[in-house]
Amino acid sequence: MRPLNFSANDAHQLEGHWFEPQYRPTHAVAVIAPATGVPQRYYHGFARWLAHRGYSVLCFDYRGMGTHRASNGRSGMREWVRHDLSGALLAAHARSTEGGQTLPVLWVGHSLGGNGLPMVRGLEHIDAAITVGSQFGYWKLWPRGWHRMVTRVFFKRWIPLCVRFTGRLPGWALGGGEALPGAAALDWSRWGMSPGYFQDDPACAGWYQPHHFRGHMQMWSIDDDKTFGPVDAVDKLAACFAESAGQVERLHLQPRAVGHKAVGHFGVFKKTSASRIWPLLLQRIEAEVPRLRG
Repeated sequence: MRPLNFSANDAHQLEGHWFEPQYRPTHAVAVIAPATGVPQRYYHGFARWLAHRGYSVLCFDYRGMGTHRASNGRSGMREWVRHDLSGALLAAHARSTEGGQTLPVLWVGHSLGGNGLPMVRGLEHIDAAITVGSQFGYWKLWPRGWHRMVTRVFFKRWIPLCVRFTGRLPGWALGGGEALPGAAALDWSRWGMSPGYFQDDPACAGWYQPHHFRGHMQMWSIDDDKTFGPVDAVDKLAACFAESAGQVERLHLQPRAVGHKAVGHFGVFKKTSASRIWPLLLQRIEAEVPRLRG
């Protein structure tokens, strides 16, 4: 593992780490794009596992999160999905073309890390993508009843109330993880109440460009993830790429099929998933994009 400083799309400086293979040459480059409120260290075990299999892996934090918490303040979700994700992709593309070689790029997006892909600049550089629990976050896409009611209250009332009194969305108010900067939380609140999600935000005009994607994407939903990544919301995100030249597969994970009683929104990247779920994700995408295997 070695540290990396790189520029976001708007020249804001971000911090990350490269995980490099030790005993074999690199044959592919991967980016692990984190979920909302989840610091990069949460993915380090998965990154090491990928590096052991020949991937050069980039982990990073969004501005105002993780290693950037001192600069919390005005960091918005708009900047995360457009500038930070685009900067990480540019860094991965540069790594993939070092020394005159051309290595394939794999994008691994957890929740927001896949949710924001339609807004990312440079999608044509992604050869393969895996998204886990990534959704189009409009509240009416949640299952009718309790989950939909709670999601509506969360976006419309809970987030603005927390930001008003604390200036941020505390980790406990999110159900765990790190506190979100107030600006990011309010962006999320507005998007969650809008049928077009980020497409309805005037500040994001011209950023929506899923048609630039030309690779192969596998979008996973988890059967027991009804709080953050319900099936209809994941389907809606997949539909964003319908007019792209790439291919999108919708896949659904049943926890008991891989020997787990529960996985949920966060379980895929825990080390308890290393024996069954991580190989499943990698084998499925490498079968469709053989270049990843070197």
